Formats: sequence, C-alpha cells, structure tokens
Amino acid sequence: MMWRRIAAGVLFLILNSLSSRNLKIAAAADGIDAFDLSATDMTILNPDNREVIGHAHYKVTHQQRAMIFDGENRYLDGEYDREWQRVERASDGAPPILVSYQHSFFSADGTPESLDVLDATSGTLACTRYNGAAAPDVRQAKVIIPPDTYAGSTQLMLLVGRLREGASAIRMHTFICLPGPYLIPLKIAPPAAKVKWAMYPGNLVKVELVPDFGWLGAIAGPFIPKSYGWFDPADDYKYVGGVFDRFYRRGHLMMVRTSANAN
Repeated sequence: MMWRRIAAGVLFLILNSLSSRNLKIAAAADGIDAFDLSATDMTILNPDNREVIGHAHYKVTHQQRAMIFDGENRYLDGEYDREWQRVERASDGAPPILVSYQHSFFSADGTPESLDVLDATSGTLACTRYNGAAAPDVRQAKVIIPPDTYAGSTQLMLLVGRLREGASAIRMHTFICLPGPYLIPLKIAPPAAKVKWAMYPGNLVKVELVPDFGWLGAIAGPFIPKSYGWFDPADDYKYVGGVFDRFYRRGHLMMVRTSANAN
C-alpha cells in the first residue's frame, strides 16, 4: 500500500493557459492565470512491465480567488485513495498558496489505512496511521509552513505554471509522511532540449524533481529515489505523465494521461 502513496502525489491535470513568458504577459491583460488548471483522467501503470494497475480522476473547482483540487485513485485490487486541497490565489500573478491539504488512503474493504493533513493557517502537519488499531498512530508537528509548500496535484500546478512562464529554475517545498511529517525542499531545472517519451506522443519537456539538501546532497544523492515528469509544450505545458519512487523505499509507479497514451 505504501508505494501507492506517491500516486497521491501525482495528480496530473489538463491545463488551460499559457506556454511562454511572452504569452503570459499578453494573457495577464486578459485576466488569464498561468496557474489555472482543469480536470483530467490518468492511467496508473507498473513501470517495469507497463501493466495497468489502476485509474485516476481529478477535478478542479474554481471559486473566487481560490481553487479546490479533488481527486481519486482507484486500483484494480480494490484499494483507493482520495485527495482534497484548497489553494488561494495571490496577487500580481504569483502562484496560488496552499491553505489546506488532506489525503486519505483506504483498503479494498473501505477500511481507512492512513491520513495526511496540512493546515497552513494553524501551521499543523499530521500523519495518521490506523493499522486496524483502536488507537491510531498520530504523528504531528507545529511549524511555520513556507508559502511555496505544495503536495500532490498542487505540485503539478506550480510546475506547469512556472514552465508556462519560461522559468529557468523552479524551487518549492513538499509535504510528505516518512512516516512522521516532513517538509522537504525540491529543486527543478527544466532542460532546454525536448525529448521523446514512449508513453505519450510529441516533443516533450522532461524534468526531474530533486530534493535539495544542500551540501548533504552529495552524500545522500545515491540513496534518494528519482522522480520524473513529462510536459507537452505544444499543448500549454500540459502534464502528460510521470514516474515516481517513494522516498527511501523500494517500489515505484507510472501515470500517463489517459486521452492520448503512447502508440
């Protein structure tokens, strides 16, 4: 079950906005936000043999100065998880700020297995593991949550928005339970060259999400799992798929946008 938690982290969305810094300036005059997202469906696969193991659906509800992210991953063995997030729009074209995040995981019979929660207003991070016990294992922390903190689908929101702006470097923090709550800095350097990916047609931008541990990175690097994502610059930098490993654990998965899987 634990390896599927990355599926949570990986909500991939159809995005309707801009594809470059110059277009962003023009669109801003029309009231369009580079970070606007819309709904999508994903296929979940085992990356080793490309066997389909599940399906995902995510939707975005636009409210006044806010967006609600609501997604569900369902696996063929019956297990599933649900994610809910709220971000509030910032001014002057800045990225929306994550206000609340909840991610629930369930066994095939509907029994809750775990719950991840972030509340930026109170500064609360909480990781709950039920383990079938009457008293669940709750690990909680009170911290100052950086305004560039995102999780799951809102990570994708930031990445796509920054790519549309033509950013040469992207940084953020991500929330993860290991099993206690942690905020981990990430850095992403979008490559200049476009690539092909067997799972999706076209010339794509491939990025790697790298935990930024500073000088410790040279030591920890070989032990840090790799996470990759592919974006389509010909379609407003739509996020079309990714391969993700769990932090410090074996097991990984692949997600591919359902509407145009590879030939």
